[in-house]
Amino acid sequence: MLKNLSIRIKIIIGQVFLIAMVSVFIYSYYPQQQEQLAIRAIESKIQSISNIFSIGVGIGMGETDLVAVSEAMEWAHSDSAVVYISVRNDQNQEITSLNLLDKNTTPALSAIANYNERVEIDGVIYYKSNIVYQNTTFGTLVIGYSLKPMNTMIGSLKRTTSYFCLALFTLGVLLAFTTSNMITANILKLDQTVRAISNGAEQVYVDVTTNDEIGKLGRAFNHMLHRLEKSHLELVRYSEQLQKQNEELNQFSYVVSHDLKAPLRAIFKLSEWIEEDLGPAIPAESKKNMQILRGRVFRLEALINGLLEYSKVGRLEVPVERVDVYTMLRETTDLLNPPAHIKVEIVNDMPVLNTKKYLLQQVFINLLANAIKYNDKENGKVIISSHEAGDFHQFTVEDNGIGIAPAYHEKVFEMFQTLEARDKVEGTGVGLAIIKKSVEDMGGNIRLESEENKGARFIFTWPKAA
Repeated sequence: MLKNLSIRIKIIIGQVFLIAMVSVFIYSYYPQQQEQLAIRAIESKIQSISNIFSIGVGIGMGETDLVAVSEAMEWAHSDSAVVYISVRNDQNQEITSLNLLDKNTTPALSAIANYNERVEIDGVIYYKSNIVYQNTTFGTLVIGYSLKPMNTMIGSLKRTTSYFCLALFTLGVLLAFTTSNMITANILKLDQTVRAISNGAEQVYVDVTTNDEIGKLGRAFNHMLHRLEKSHLELVRYSEQLQKQNEELNQFSYVVSHDLKAPLRAIFKLSEWIEEDLGPAIPAESKKNMQILRGRVFRLEALINGLLEYSKVGRLEVPVERVDVYTMLRETTDLLNPPAHIKVEIVNDMPVLNTKKYLLQQVFINLLANAIKYNDKENGKVIISSHEAGDFHQFTVEDNGIGIAPAYHEKVFEMFQTLEARDKVEGTGVGLAIIKKSVEDMGGNIRLESEENKGARFIFTWPKAA
């Protein structure tokens, strides 16, 4: 329950509870302490009266002088709280007495049995002692001391203490509200600023008014907001520049796709027309050169297509689809139509992913095309397998082809790099660069394990979810 309360309410509750505890303690402890002190003072007064009586009455009785007894009585009676005195000789005969109590409240002496002990009866403390003078016991003294003055004083003290505790509690509550407002004012401002920013407000800062820890936090927050605002403006500027560059790149791609390919097609057709015009009269060397020319045109067009594909990676908005990798690989294999002497084996435990199918399929198309193209074995073999690797699936495309020397394992992923002469094996040197860029754009990585004439194993990771 307390977890859902605001900091301000928690501070108020804590301070009010503490002040309430202090007020209850003061009200409970202080009057009780004063009452105990008053009781001890009364006991001391009774003891003093008892001692004086013992001396005065002892002298009087010892010398058969009742004047001393009368003077002791008069001295004791000067304290208005003394309401009962009884002096008896050693034969239990009453010599003198004082009784300011009602006859109905006069105590029975049998109730005061023990000597030198305090007995309280009906709001009066009675104290019984021997009258001893020079080691001789002359009789018994009983003194009754009224508690009414003390009770009146304690009652007044309790009322005063209750007023004080009430005032203390009221002041404490006001102080709790004041201090909580002082402590949480900047926190509330910080909270309001954060809420405003989360709702989309811009250039909103905390109005800091204090120099305490919360105030320093508010200033640090404002500094952070200022830096974020500056970074946001730079990000917007860079985004606009990137958008402009993308538009220029798209325009460039259009130019490459149309303005460069069109002359290539024209060269191709022109070479065919020249060959047709010359007919049988064309020299063999010229015919061979025309074929080489058309081959170079095909190579240049393939290179342009590879550049376009490479430039599209990371820029195209590719939809996320549910992909059965096994089915996709079967379709890809059928599309590539490998020669009869090369067998493509797909391990059956392929995953089903929610991913960008186009990119994943392009990766497999390039890897499988290379594995088929660069396989010189009579019984060629390509094996595709997969297993989980944390948040990724790790795919392996392994073949028994010509292999790649370790010195070229990094170089093959660079643009325009081929290991065989283009006149021997047609290729643009762009395919593996496209694969590497596609895999890394998805957060994965790719590596090559191979030796010359011992086949190649391409291993790449692909996220389980796009």
